[in-house]
Amino acid sequence: LSRIPSGVSFAEAAALPTAGYTAYQAVHRKLPLDRVNSLLIHAGAGGVGGFAVQLAKMAGKTVYTTASEHNHEYVRSLGADGVIDYRQEDVHTKIMEWTEGRGVDAVIDTVSRDNATASLDSIAYMGHIVYIAGAPDFTKVKPFTSVVSYHEVALAANHKAGREARKDLGMMGDAMLRFVADKKLSPMLKDTVAMEEVPAALERLSERHVNGKLVAVWK
Repeated sequence: LSRIPSGVSFAEAAALPTAGYTAYQAVHRKLPLDRVNSLLIHAGAGGVGGFAVQLAKMAGKTVYTTASEHNHEYVRSLGADGVIDYRQEDVHTKIMEWTEGRGVDAVIDTVSRDNATASLDSIAYMGHIVYIAGAPDFTKVKPFTSVVSYHEVALAANHKAGREARKDLGMMGDAMLRFVADKKLSPMLKDTVAMEEVPAALERLSERHVNGKLVAVWK
């Protein structure tokens, strides 16, 4: 449990889990941030991606992300240094161009197993990939080459975790709520909907064209 601080609305607080905690775990629990300077975060306009972009930028990292063209200004407002239109541009080519052929230190994939697999080519030597929507095909990376480290994030796995892991969720919530209260983190609250509007809101989410978060409230 986390106490909502003064200045943060219930709707803003409700926008944080589960996407925000997933992003926090990906950035702050899985990656050795002292050895990560650049990241490719897929789907920066989405829930997990948007929070991850902000958290990585707050940590002082160079952040690249993918998004549809109409969301480029939005993800830049979250802190992205470079945005790739994955429908019109080759993501790997662009990353290698921006990193002068080196690749990024870490990838956070929120899209799919296939997308995570394709991202392996864009990771620098001794880099990392955090996957949320399916593990990449590890056989694509030959032994004794790029030496990539793999990290799974599955917040729902906490039902099998012990007390310390569950306590950590509260710590994540405390940290993110503090960031929101201090105006360091946007809760990305796109819209609030009444309970009877939830089915239509879920339909909007299923089309994957909503940036930010939708929160249902009693109106």
